[in-house]
Amino acid sequence: MKNKFSWEKDGFYIILFICVCVVAVTSVWVSRNNLKKIESNDKPIKDEDFFVVEDGEMGDYEKDLMEPSLASAKMGENKEEDKEDLNLDEDLEEPEKLEEEKPKPEAKETFCMPVEGKMILDFTGENLVYSKTLEEWTSHGGVDIEAKEGTPVKASLGGTVSEAYEDELWGVVIVLDHENGLKTKYANLSTKDMVQVGQKVKKGDTISGIGKPKGIEMADAPHLHFEVILNEENMDPKNYLPNLN
Repeated sequence: MKNKFSWEKDGFYIILFICVCVVAVTSVWVSRNNLKKIESNDKPIKDEDFFVVEDGEMGDYEKDLMEPSLASAKMGENKEEDKEDLNLDEDLEEPEKLEEEKPKPEAKETFCMPVEGKMILDFTGENLVYSKTLEEWTSHGGVDIEAKEGTPVKASLGGTVSEAYEDELWGVVIVLDHENGLKTKYANLSTKDMVQVGQKVKKGDTISGIGKPKGIEMADAPHLHFEVILNEENMDPKNYLPNLN
């Protein structure tokens, strides 16, 4: 029979047709999926696309992604702190500059020697020294400068005559007031009549002469007993007089 179905011949074409249809359908399905993916990538990002990671939910990968951002933020904070520290350092340096710019105080006027001579008895302060006249140990509130009788005695610093008197222990005494609590005292003088109380004298002016020792220092050679008094306290004259030895 001519029309009899043959599986060997006709079956091959049927199977081939089915395979072609399957390939065509698969190609169409894959193409549609690719188009959908492309369209989804082109859509704008919405708030719903973001999610919040709660504590304990972040994995190692997410931590690695966030560490660079956190490091950058910390670097920014450190830079701001460094700037603030620099500003603080500049503010601290300003007072030092102001102190350096303050004018230096002028040096105080120096004393001149009231009489030229050798120091024969030093200032002792609270310490004791042996007195030839009294034959005992006593304090000495000034210095004794040896000089011949009649040698002119000069004001060691300009000031006002505050006292001029004769004393049993110190002989003739003259006291000059230099203000600001500073005074000088001259004893064992020859006369008090060369100046008057209230009279102003200049440094180097002659106020008297060396007299004969009397009273507490009468056993010593002729000399000037000289004291420096600051705020009613006897000071060491060597700190005021130049070249005293």
